[in-house]
Amino acid sequence: MPTPLLFIRRFSNANKAETMYHTLKSIVVISGSSIIPIVSLTMGAVAQSTPPPGVNLPTETPERIEETIPKPSDLPPPVREESPASPPDPSLEIPSSPQLPEVTIPSSVPFFVTEVEVLGNTVLQKEIADKKNPYENREVRFEELLQLRSAITELYIKNGYITSGAFLPVQDFSKGVVKIQVVEGDLERIELEGLNRLREGYVRSRLELATNPPLNRSRLEEALKLLQLDPLLNQVDAELTAGSGSGSNILQVKLKEASAFHAGISTANNQSPSIGSLQTRLFVAHDNLLGFGDRFSTQYSFTEGLDLYDINYSIPVNPYNGTLTVRYNNSDSGIIEDEFEEFDIESETRTFSVSFRQPIFRSPETEFALSLALDLRRSQTFLLGEPFSFSVGPEDGESKVTVLRFSQDWIDRSSPSRILAARSQFSFGLGAFDATINNTGTDGRFFSWLGQFQLVQQLSPRTTLITQINAQLTPDSLLSLERFSIGGVDTIKGYRQNQLVADNGILGSVQVRIPLTSDPSKLQLAPFFEIGTAWNNLDPDPDPATIASLGVGLRSQIISGLDLRLDYGIPLIEVNNRGNSLQENGFHFSVGYQP
Repeated sequence: MPTPLLFIRRFSNANKAETMYHTLKSIVVISGSSIIPIVSLTMGAVAQSTPPPGVNLPTETPERIEETIPKPSDLPPPVREESPASPPDPSLEIPSSPQLPEVTIPSSVPFFVTEVEVLGNTVLQKEIADKKNPYENREVRFEELLQLRSAITELYIKNGYITSGAFLPVQDFSKGVVKIQVVEGDLERIELEGLNRLREGYVRSRLELATNPPLNRSRLEEALKLLQLDPLLNQVDAELTAGSGSGSNILQVKLKEASAFHAGISTANNQSPSIGSLQTRLFVAHDNLLGFGDRFSTQYSFTEGLDLYDINYSIPVNPYNGTLTVRYNNSDSGIIEDEFEEFDIESETRTFSVSFRQPIFRSPETEFALSLALDLRRSQTFLLGEPFSFSVGPEDGESKVTVLRFSQDWIDRSSPSRILAARSQFSFGLGAFDATINNTGTDGRFFSWLGQFQLVQQLSPRTTLITQINAQLTPDSLLSLERFSIGGVDTIKGYRQNQLVADNGILGSVQVRIPLTSDPSKLQLAPFFEIGTAWNNLDPDPDPATIASLGVGLRSQIISGLDLRLDYGIPLIEVNNRGNSLQENGFHFSVGYQP
């Protein structure tokens, strides 16, 4: 997130500097993706570069904070906003219990049993021992042994081993030793049907995680549910049939692939007015580019003063959904506001990221995962076409950070009426790969923590509560690339995009979704309350440091694929730099279409 960048002229004596302070009360703020004004000067600020002779910034409303860098993209995606629902259950047909050969003797003939040996079992040892012990060291009838055999079979079935069973093999009972043979079910092979582009190995490797002998119904059903939740598949139906031997089974799975290609366009007033608030976004994505579940996406966004390119490619590296991702982001921006246009203030930002995410625990209802990422971020600012530093920290307008990020994310859908999601991210700024290092107290060496918590609670069959808390905490003074921003449609509506930008910040929101039509997706009313505060470690805190809004939104999908959104936020805390854009008048809108 960006740091405010300071722009003043240097003077040979303190009197001239003080005079200039009273006549030029403005600075320029540079973000990781673009640059914009304005923040009022405070006495004691230190200029980093000397502007060319004759360059004088216009007088602006004091304490303007404007940033165009978006809020942290590393946070987990919002949990589903619709009412919570249980994951879909794929069908699974189970064969009847296997018929196993048994010895028969007259049931009326008792005989003494000294020991009962259960052979072939690899699970449930204690439970089986508890079943057989009462039959040892006493006289038993053959019908009692049949009852014991049935009890062991029932024990397997009760614990999910539906294709396992026990029988009494041909044997001599005269020595007092009874042998009960267990046949534990296993999987002979997996047969897949219906795949086109997706390779069989992708599905087979995920099913094989749940098919280790003895075959367990619960494990198999969970694996099928996880496949059903996979965005690459629309439908999963399975059937177990008898194999070539006792306890052997064949798993036949019918699959229907989901559409892997996505493209769309959207328009929204979600950027800073300094670079043009109206942003158009074009994107193309393929969820299965080479056939093994690899995902590629690219997007281009632009405003009057911004061009942004983003390319993302991820590869699944194991059947546990471990994923390696490579991302490149490139943005160029310039201030278009009339009073700053003559200064040709521009910014270029490049980000290259490599990350690995591995779920540690995963079920259809719950997931906990760890991620490790290395980000290389570079930002360069210009004044009149020349590199220029607007704040403490950058060198000749250039900021460079090398960041190691360790993240933990968790989501829980176990309740039919609630979804919980949380993420924690620790960022370590390293002095590697030519990162910015200086003695100003603001450079590429830092530590920060970023967190998010989300709750989606179904209040009634048609009403849903959505709450969210975001926070960034750090003991350091951060470069603009890593700062936290508050304000705009995704944080505090009714204010400019990224109204507050600082080292630390906390924001929270509460929203209720109320359907106005029988189909909840057609039209929803969304009243909300949002509040956030931000503060710095070395620089002065934003003024005001806290903003809040109360308002209402409308969500609509009248036509499939066409998403409409309109929000109106009433600012509850006044700011001094209020302009005339739609954002600053409380209106936020977006129109998106994805066939």
